[in-house]
Amino acid sequence: MTTGDGTVEPSADGGGTSAQRAGRAAWVVVPAVAAGLWLLSGALAVAVTWNGVLPASVNAVLPQTLPFSPAVHPWSWSLTTTVLAALVVALVVRLVVPLTGRAGDRSVRFVVAWFAVVLAGAAAGLAVDVAAIVGALPAPRLRMLLDGLGTNATVGAWWGVVQGWLPALVVLRRAAVPVPLSGQRVPDEPGTRTPARRRRAVLVAVAVVAAAAVVTTGALGQRAARVTSAQEAARAEGADPEQGALPDPYAEGTPVPTRDPAGDPDRDPSWCTEDRAMLLLGDPGAATGHRSQTIRFMNHSDAPCVVEGYPDVAFADQNGNELAVTVEHGGSFLAEDPGYAQFELPAGASAVTTLGWDAGATSDALVARTMYAAPFATDERGSWPVEYDIVAGSVVHVTAWALEPPQPTAAP
Repeated sequence: MTTGDGTVEPSADGGGTSAQRAGRAAWVVVPAVAAGLWLLSGALAVAVTWNGVLPASVNAVLPQTLPFSPAVHPWSWSLTTTVLAALVVALVVRLVVPLTGRAGDRSVRFVVAWFAVVLAGAAAGLAVDVAAIVGALPAPRLRMLLDGLGTNATVGAWWGVVQGWLPALVVLRRAAVPVPLSGQRVPDEPGTRTPARRRRAVLVAVAVVAAAAVVTTGALGQRAARVTSAQEAARAEGADPEQGALPDPYAEGTPVPTRDPAGDPDRDPSWCTEDRAMLLLGDPGAATGHRSQTIRFMNHSDAPCVVEGYPDVAFADQNGNELAVTVEHGGSFLAEDPGYAQFELPAGASAVTTLGWDAGATSDALVARTMYAAPFATDERGSWPVEYDIVAGSVVHVTAWALEPPQPTAAP
């Protein structure tokens, strides 16, 4: 039969002439052969390049079409994306190859079928490109948003150029559906035009859904691979899930502010500033179920400066996000609070404060992996890598600055 746009399409009920049945079979076989070749070619390319059997230049004739690498885990996402991309290839070929029914010349039918494979490879590759872009969001810079767009589409199109003639041969081996002579039109069979259009609309819809599925699974797979890579690296460095959840690059949260948002930037110039004094991480302490950590503030200048009140403290978890911890001024089980005071810190002397908290349950939890501190809430915070059993919801008590007693000198 002839559809409304003049494309010759065999009846769906299995009837028609032998030529029509052969044409219908070709339109099923060609997409299947194209999808199978897409998978086979890509698998061979991955195998020979991954094992180093052949140089990477073999991709000129054996394009690496598959969005899959043995080194990227988990495999489930990339294998799913690969199968869906092959489905896109088959659907696009199925949509375009019926155009061969308009041509009476064998060579023209062959070229049209070949072009259908080229277009299908480009479409599948483009879906993989979009998946890579979505998986990398948010882009570090706006100009980098579309980086990589067209990379896999070009590979897919080249695969169609290099190997697309193989599925196209199927068209030549099948009898062509008769086409009307110039100026004539084959009359439509009653009630067949609408079903043909409907089938084409369904194919278009399924192809769009398949392409969207490639984008979705590809993006999710890219994110899953990044998480797996980060966690494997953490394990290699000795991370233990019993001591805190493994890092997740996509964990939601906000970084620790460089300054206390509630701090007053105005202060007396006689106070100790970063060019006069510096913070030093002191000694940790522990008792059953309790922890402590001292911080020293040493005046390394030639003149005294003023210290007042309490330090500013915050924590980041293993994902680099601010840990939800309550910091309270006062003493703890292991340290008494001397109370708010202002005093002069002599040159070469140190002030000391003590942090105290109760040990938290760290198994698969967000825990403190970076401590941020400033001598006063007005100052910029510095940081140290730490491994504390401070978890989300913990309360950390901080004592006021106090002049550290002079250290006894060793007897000669």
